[in-house]
Amino acid sequence: MHGMLAWDDLRYFLAVDRHGTHAAAGRALRVAPTTIGRRLAALEAAVGVRLLRRTPEGLVPTEAGLRLRTHAERVEAEVLASERELTGADQRVAGPVRITSGDGLAAYVLVPRLVELRERHPDLVVELRAELRVLDLSRREADVSLRMSRPREPALLARRLCDVPFRVYGSAAYLARRGRPSAVRELGRHDWVRPDATLAGTPQEAWLDKHVPQAHTVLRASNSTTLLAACAAGHGLAVLPELFAPHDSRLESLLPRATGLPVRELWAVTHPDLRHNARVGAVLAWLAAVFPRPR
Repeated sequence: MHGMLAWDDLRYFLAVDRHGTHAAAGRALRVAPTTIGRRLAALEAAVGVRLLRRTPEGLVPTEAGLRLRTHAERVEAEVLASERELTGADQRVAGPVRITSGDGLAAYVLVPRLVELRERHPDLVVELRAELRVLDLSRREADVSLRMSRPREPALLARRLCDVPFRVYGSAAYLARRGRPSAVRELGRHDWVRPDATLAGTPQEAWLDKHVPQAHTVLRASNSTTLLAACAAGHGLAVLPELFAPHDSRLESLLPRATGLPVRELWAVTHPDLRHNARVGAVLAWLAAVFPRPR
């Protein structure tokens, strides 16, 4: 080994190991791919061995890389634990706070109401990450995560915010063109806008598979915002959350008494090390005001 290992270099190595490419690692760490490549080259020069090799599936660790990964993950755990402990003791409602949620929730509910939070705490800097994957709170990928199901990780702190009923929606233009269904049995005659594989297996998709097994799908979308936009543009019917579908005035709710439409739960989740953090506390108090109490 020719020099001291720097934590930043280990962080870049772990990001490439987890994401497979310089570009994906750069997106995760919010740095340029060229920076990732440069720091990895410096790390390999420091240890004197090759740590990653290129394959058709992306960059994977060599034998030396696998050994380094074990040590790097231990260093990461200690660094992140220290950050959480120090951040958790911070009593200032100032500086950055990371919130993550699905794209539809972020666009139609959180962003319009963020004005209230910022007016109350003008020194708070909100980092809002709208993505489908569940972020790792132990790695500080987010401080507060909004999830549409109760978290499975028993160590996390979770607060149920509200119920999220789903309804069948269609645009006024589509209904004028194709007619308004009056019963579930008529839904098979209509075009449908549905999620792609990224949202397969969700309760709303399970309901549609059960009650409209021959649904004529005309468009699939990878996120809720695009799904809602496609339905509102008149491409077809869609099963959407009542929480944010009404924000587009072109959409009309159909079949309010339809059997078994899912009702999901919205949860606010944070790491226990942040339970006394003033920024996280301010966000949780704001969220409690944004969403109605569970029935």
